[in-house]
Amino acid sequence: MVDGYTNIWAYRAKWLYLFIVVGALMTPVFYVIYISFNEHGFGARMYEFTFDWYAVVLGDIMLVSSLKWTAYLAVASVATAVPMGLVAALYFKKTRRKVLFVTLMLLPLFVPADIMASSLLVYFKQLNGIFQSLSEALDVDWFSTWFELGFTTALIGQILYTVPYAFIVILITMSRYREQQTEAARGCGASAWQAFWQVEFPQIRVGIFSACAFVAILSFNEAPRTAMLKGGFDTFSNVLVAQMLNVGMSEESYAMAGTMSIVSIVVIGSILIYTMANAGRLERKSRAIAEPEMSA
Repeated sequence: MVDGYTNIWAYRAKWLYLFIVVGALMTPVFYVIYISFNEHGFGARMYEFTFDWYAVVLGDIMLVSSLKWTAYLAVASVATAVPMGLVAALYFKKTRRKVLFVTLMLLPLFVPADIMASSLLVYFKQLNGIFQSLSEALDVDWFSTWFELGFTTALIGQILYTVPYAFIVILITMSRYREQQTEAARGCGASAWQAFWQVEFPQIRVGIFSACAFVAILSFNEAPRTAMLKGGFDTFSNVLVAQMLNVGMSEESYAMAGTMSIVSIVVIGSILIYTMANAGRLERKSRAIAEPEMSA
């Protein structure tokens, strides 16, 4: 029987189609990058290639600081949102109320970003006031600043935003996993953790790693929630938006947007290339694992 993996041309056609779609979606981004290397900026009749605007951007202390905070938030979001998405996906496969559970998990995606950010801002303001009053009443200072606007509140906002995406990405990968393999491992004396780590994780790790990359990209580019919840530090997206609103889209703004775009393209491109190079091997390995069960 011939399928997409035994027919090499069908396999290549699928990946060619994927690259064409991604390239079409990224066309505006490529144009921004193209403009960012022009010494005379957008709309100029002459085009002279230069790295000067990127040198200016990377020499900006405020921008470098915002990049650091953005990286901190991205790492923290991956470290929290992906495990939460994984636990949610594992629970989804065991619960009987799947429709209700999926609805609850995806509900944050239906709330506009500005409304969610405003709601969280009011919530944290009120919660911080309650804890400050409680701290004064008890004459204790150690929890009076727990919910002041800062890194923690910004992280919570990003977690609410990214967990549904991590959940969906991991759940799609899990749909191909057969629960009978876990039952067989448990029957052979493996603990629940051993059955997951040694049997299930190798087959769903592509989805988990994809969720990590997806959450990092979403966190890096997220602006509305972070802008209202971040407190006294700036992120890369917020600095770019603030500069565009205050002084317009300058050459430096194009360089800032180009920096963000290049990083995203490198991450997405690396994932696509790695997946394309290993898709056939991973599929054959998955089939080899599933064959004994299917034959039984």
